[in-house]
Amino acid sequence: MSVKNVLLCGFGAFGAQHAAAWRQSTTAPCLYVSDPDPAARDRALAVGLEHVAEDPSVYLDRVDLVDIVTPPRLHLPVALTALGRGKHVFIEKPAVTSLDEGRRLMAAVETSGCAVQIGFVLRCHPLVEKARGILASGDIGRLLAVEGHFSGWKRMRDDSTILENDGVHFLDLMRHLAGVPVRSVAARGSSLLGAPKNDDIRIDLTFGEGISGNLRLGILACGEVEDGFMPGAVTTKRLRLIGDAGNIVIDFNRNTLMQAQVSYMPKSGGWNVVPGAMTTEQVIGVTPLSLLAKSFDQFVSAIESGGPTLCSADEGALEMASLLEAIDQALLQKPLPQIALEKGT
Repeated sequence: MSVKNVLLCGFGAFGAQHAAAWRQSTTAPCLYVSDPDPAARDRALAVGLEHVAEDPSVYLDRVDLVDIVTPPRLHLPVALTALGRGKHVFIEKPAVTSLDEGRRLMAAVETSGCAVQIGFVLRCHPLVEKARGILASGDIGRLLAVEGHFSGWKRMRDDSTILENDGVHFLDLMRHLAGVPVRSVAARGSSLLGAPKNDDIRIDLTFGEGISGNLRLGILACGEVEDGFMPGAVTTKRLRLIGDAGNIVIDFNRNTLMQAQVSYMPKSGGWNVVPGAMTTEQVIGVTPLSLLAKSFDQFVSAIESGGPTLCSADEGALEMASLLEAIDQALLQKPLPQIALEKGT
């Protein structure tokens, strides 16, 4: 089927961005908007959207696809309603707020037979696509580890933690590039500034096939450049893929990918390390809007072809909810024991 009409549920800041991205996409559907907030509906009308209502049910029979950009607590009920009416669904992250919600969403997806895509748009970043090609070619050998650093001076949201708002993007990318689910986690958090929420989090991951991972999140360590997604923020967003024959490093603020070759030669003391070629490439024009538009086009293409979506509900909702609950449990555990040093003589 072709997608000609899209219902956008929610017209806050992200809803307005979604509307602009749909207009920029090659799909360019007719947009319908629902939002219970009169001010949000006025904003939608002010940018030229003609079909605007308080209740999404007014438009459900007219559309082919529902794009959910409501507050996270409303994602599941809106998705269940849309799927129950046979509509394909795009859901912004976090798709669900608990593992139980993830299970309920998956049951509805399987019953409906409709396509669902979760809004982890960094999966369609051209450098992520490039990295997947390098991994598949074997140019950095067998993948051993994935390391992420997503931190910097950026305001914390009132309705979510740095794990739910920022960390999920890299957790999803790490799983996407590893190609296998996370099997176990350990985590520790600190509130060095004294607020109720953690302002620094370190997460250790073990993926299938023995691939290790670690991720640092926080607002205390100064970032390196201005954040392309959040004006006024200064962040570091870097992902490193470590193979037994090289590394890939993606810098999402600078939109660069560095690939480096290496040879490890065994010796009595461990390994001789022989660095090889290093290359760097940069992509131009990658913006939040361009990534959203590209992800929408890929979703529509998957619907029309019957192929897989960019990020399925199984990975983006159910797996992610399970991972987040495991990390939350790990953060509640007692901190690692401190070993006092003996005084020198």
